[in-house]
Amino acid sequence: MKHTIIILLFVTLFITSCTEKPVQNSGLPEILLKKSQDILPISSFVENLDYLELKVNEAKIELGDILTIKKLDGDLIILQRRAREISFIRFTQKGDFINTIVSNDEGSGRIKKPLDIITYQNGFAVLAEDGIYLVGKDGKYKSKLISAKMPGTQFFESNNRFYVVNDVPGYGLYSLYSPNTKVKKVSFPEERLKDLGRSNLAAVGAKNISLVSSYSDTVFAYNNTTFEPEYLIESDGYPSFAEMWRNTGDKNDIETLKYIHNTHHSKIKSYFENKHYIFITYWLGSHQTSALIKKESWETMYFSEAVNNIDGGIWDNPSFLSQQNELYIPITAYKVSGHKISDKRHNEFEKVQLHIAATGNPVLMRCQLK
Repeated sequence: MKHTIIILLFVTLFITSCTEKPVQNSGLPEILLKKSQDILPISSFVENLDYLELKVNEAKIELGDILTIKKLDGDLIILQRRAREISFIRFTQKGDFINTIVSNDEGSGRIKKPLDIITYQNGFAVLAEDGIYLVGKDGKYKSKLISAKMPGTQFFESNNRFYVVNDVPGYGLYSLYSPNTKVKKVSFPEERLKDLGRSNLAAVGAKNISLVSSYSDTVFAYNNTTFEPEYLIESDGYPSFAEMWRNTGDKNDIETLKYIHNTHHSKIKSYFENKHYIFITYWLGSHQTSALIKKESWETMYFSEAVNNIDGGIWDNPSFLSQQNELYIPITAYKVSGHKISDKRHNEFEKVQLHIAATGNPVLMRCQLK
């Protein structure tokens, strides 16, 4: 049960957390999650687009499903899963393969379940289920910095301390770890309860970081020392997942699961933010909606589907929002070849189809927001 989760106790390593309850401050901007049935042409919010080919066949490697995309030190870092293999692969901004940084299927096998990666000490720090590791830019294992079962799947570093964004109930928004410090064993909730909160936790940007949690109705921003409430999240006609969780009371694990699954509620699926935009995909009951917010004017566009009317190509789920206002959307070679252009006024995508059919390489669609 959520009230019996053990709190981490240690000496120099400590945990701190933001409040899980909504911040009672009407002066904060509100992100309104509301249902939309609109089908929008992407030209209404995308200025132009291009395609970045990931040249994996030339490098004689295979790429599976792209789970996340990051930009680190000017390079693109792809987290991919292919069968049982999970790995971080580094590409140039032109799509040329550099190296595999971490793989649970290659090398020493010390990092079995890599989750997230950041730059650290002239190399990379890698978050895994059993701790945090130091890896060189050449992909060679160096050391294990933190040994502990991790309560989250994303993290960042500030002042030589690691902030792991929690996606298990009872821990607040984040846990704070110092390197080379022992951690007492942690008891986690029942696995299905843990998985309920994983979909919408986010650490956004290398220097401009916002935290969004299933267990809070507030977006928090990090200011180099602490987190401050930045936006409130409101749901139009639905209780939020955080509100439902607070209402579970003393229900046991099975009763909690039934209550959440049987009650329509709102929940953020993905959250991206930079200096100018917020892009959110969320569920209201069983209905998925996306919202694009221009932060300067707070103008918001809601849509349930988007149609690529710029070149007749594909629109899919964005995986990354760059500081240059580009939405990155991974597209597999299979989706490219199988796409049928319904709008005959635009056939530019046919050139991409012919090229990808010849190479079999996946592409990243980059959409420049207006």
